[in-house]
Amino acid sequence: MSMRKYKLLYLVSEDRYFLSHKLPHALIAIKNGFDVILVCKVSKYRKKIESLGIKVENINFDRRSLNFFKEINIWINYIKVLIISKPDLIQSIALKPILYTCLGSLFFRKIKKIYAVVGLGYLFINKSIKVKIIRKIIILVLRLFFSRKNNFVVFQNNDDLEYFLKEKIVQKEITTIIKGSGVNINHFTPSEKVKKKYDVIMHCRMLYDKGITELINASKILKNKGLKIKILFLGSPDINNRASVSEKQLKIWKKEKLIEWITERENVLPYLRMSKIAVLPSYKEGLPKSLLEAASCGLPIISTNVPGCKEICKHDYNGLLINAKDSNSLAKSIENLYINNEKAKKMGIKSRNLVKQNFSDEIISNKFLKLYLKLTQQLSHKNEKE
Repeated sequence: MSMRKYKLLYLVSEDRYFLSHKLPHALIAIKNGFDVILVCKVSKYRKKIESLGIKVENINFDRRSLNFFKEINIWINYIKVLIISKPDLIQSIALKPILYTCLGSLFFRKIKKIYAVVGLGYLFINKSIKVKIIRKIIILVLRLFFSRKNNFVVFQNNDDLEYFLKEKIVQKEITTIIKGSGVNINHFTPSEKVKKKYDVIMHCRMLYDKGITELINASKILKNKGLKIKILFLGSPDINNRASVSEKQLKIWKKEKLIEWITERENVLPYLRMSKIAVLPSYKEGLPKSLLEAASCGLPIISTNVPGCKEICKHDYNGLLINAKDSNSLAKSIENLYINNEKAKKMGIKSRNLVKQNFSDEIISNKFLKLYLKLTQQLSHKNEKE
């Protein structure tokens, strides 16, 4: 008698995010006997994902929308997908997908659910009264649904876990920490042959929350000191995010020669190899993949002493940590590694080793697989009893 295949469904915002962050986890699940379904807003990557043996279902997901009627309509479409696909296990990644699945659990109580908290962003950083009210409502909803059966919550860093425990949103026994989504250490490798074109690279979505204002200010400070430091912004504005920098503003900074700016590229490896130092002065992160990719390429890191970033950047080991929103310290740290080339190179070697030992695709994917197998094993035991 052959064992039945379990169905694993991923709910994410966009197919592009799935490719960049979740694909290795899905492939190892398929290799171990799971049928995998992806539910997201589909763009140009559908055929590529389907060619890997993953079924794709489109819902018109909108990360920015706060329109109640629009959200209800999207949620209903998601419920229809659940009715048809009948998954055994759902992994929802980021806040909106988590909320969709929480509400769906009213009708699908037996499905095992993994809620992946990937950083407490805009709603947990912004201090406006409106956002504070929304935040309180969301905390109440999460507290209510996370206490139900068949739920498991994954965090990327200890700080986010401690916040959820402090707010009594979740019980510790149904949580674990899996640090990030992993990085392909065989693809993101250093290269001594490539000529260094940029002194600093900041690879991310062009959001003010990433510390863009502080890096621009640091660029001005360094320029006024007569230092000709080339800073590359690699990434595009995110029109679906309220913290997005406009394309117009990026062009102004480029014209003022404060930065070079190149829009997001599917293959960022050449630009990382052309750079000497990776910088990400974020206000808050889950565990930034862009820093993992930079570290895997052997770059020293300058980042902020905030959740997510401090897991990758170890002060005076593989980089320098500064306080968030501190342009002067950022400028000093860039100058420090710019002038001390040997120090920067030694830190870069340690960056590569840190990633290989803790954050490779293989390590992280196996941790998720272990969780998938544990939860489906519980289903199997339950079915045997019934």
